[in-house]
Amino acid sequence: MGNKKTRVLDLKFDEKNDSHIIWNGQVVMSRSEADYFEKLFKKLKEIKIPALDTLEIGFGLGISAYLIQKELSPNTHEIIEIEKSIYNDLLIFSHEHPSIKPVLGDWRSLDLSERKYDFIFHDSYDYSGAEGWEFDSSKDDYETFKRLLKPGGYVCHPHFGDGPVREAKGFETIILERLVVDPILMWDKTICQDVAIVLRKPIG
Repeated sequence: MGNKKTRVLDLKFDEKNDSHIIWNGQVVMSRSEADYFEKLFKKLKEIKIPALDTLEIGFGLGISAYLIQKELSPNTHEIIEIEKSIYNDLLIFSHEHPSIKPVLGDWRSLDLSERKYDFIFHDSYDYSGAEGWEFDSSKDDYETFKRLLKPGGYVCHPHFGDGPVREAKGFETIILERLVVDPILMWDKTICQDVAIVLRKPIG
């Protein structure tokens, strides 16, 4: 995987440990998401989601990476992380999982091969305001995802709350299940228990 002046962040976190990552007063990720992710990836295993070649965007605490390895057993599992200290955690994690290919950088500025993946799990954090985070917000992420997916591939992302799931241009939105999970500490430190398991399938 080549790159073209990819952006990298080197942040000073308020707190960073095995339980949570907090930056600028916001919760980047917390261990409280584990129950939701466990149910999500067990469901994807149950429906036999294609995931031999998997792309994961964002590493965080490594909860989803661990569960993708455990439940989906990909042949290749590329994980892109933009923040340096979290990437270092990813490197350590990858030593125990030979199918993982860690990549440092912003996925939007990486030169990704086209139509390479069966499955994309997208859970990157919005570091708005951080130096180096700026990107062209007019570009549609899902246009890129569509180019990156193999025929029959899917995109998945977390959905918090019991509200409607926004549509993605060029994709069919599939809500596999709505459920209540253990309390999740959200980015603004509110609590959420209503979640959904959502897949996106390219149309055409």
